[in-house]
Amino acid sequence: MANKSEASKTEQTAKILHLIAEEMAIEEAELSPDVSFGDDLNLDEIDIAELLMQAERQLGAREFSDAEWEEVRTVGDYLQLVEHHLERKPKPKPAAKPAVNKKKKK
Repeated sequence: MANKSEASKTEQTAKILHLIAEEMAIEEAELSPDVSFGDDLNLDEIDIAELLMQAERQLGAREFSDAEWEEVRTVGDYLQLVEHHLERKPKPKPAAKPAVNKKKKK
């Protein structure tokens, strides 16, 4: 039986693959880590940049740098980068507690 972390990782990967398939009108069955965006799927840098922007919008990934997305060549590269950005997403800060006005007793 897979632990909770492995299950959520699998779920996360499935969401990312679904995003690629949906955005690029590709069958999910065609997607595996070794599939090349350029050679196998005929996608260019603009398509990859759009996929990364969609990961930011739809999945809440933190913003990708130009240097990072320029290194994405395969579905596996994309999965690894998006998962990394989801893991390192800043945690929401707790709401500030209202100041309590304490009066000193005399």
